[in-house]
Amino acid sequence: MNLVNELEELALATRLKRLSERLSQDISKIYKESGLEFEARWFLILELLVRQKQLSVTEISESLQLTHPAVVQFTDQLLAQGLIKTTPDSRDKRRRLISLSAAGKQMHRKISPILEVIREENRKWLEQASASLLTVLGELEKSLDEKSMYKRVKISLLEQSDQ
Repeated sequence: MNLVNELEELALATRLKRLSERLSQDISKIYKESGLEFEARWFLILELLVRQKQLSVTEISESLQLTHPAVVQFTDQLLAQGLIKTTPDSRDKRRRLISLSAAGKQMHRKISPILEVIREENRKWLEQASASLLTVLGELEKSLDEKSMYKRVKISLLEQSDQ
């Protein structure tokens, strides 16, 4: 018995998280086997810093729509690996600005060929689905932006209690 599959809609978040973890673990394994000390979960921050050069934790959090604690955790890990550097903001000493170190730039160059293969394999994998998963995910995300699951459930519970 697979309870998660059996629960269907009730376990949607769990299934999505499980799928995410499987993909992340597989890609991290590829990096490790390629001799790279890099984790898949760090990719978005690395890529964002390649594009934006220097950002605060709050800016990274907002840009990637990740929680502030998650960004702090990932940036601490990237800092420990020597892939980023931090400097105090000259306008607000409480803020730290994050940018790629020379090692971070080099890591991005090293993973770039792997990223192209990942992109292509993801494309092929997604084509196997009966519907475009990226389109469906975009629609679901937009729908939650318009009305969060919290609001949906709260309204339904209130309507039930009025009956």
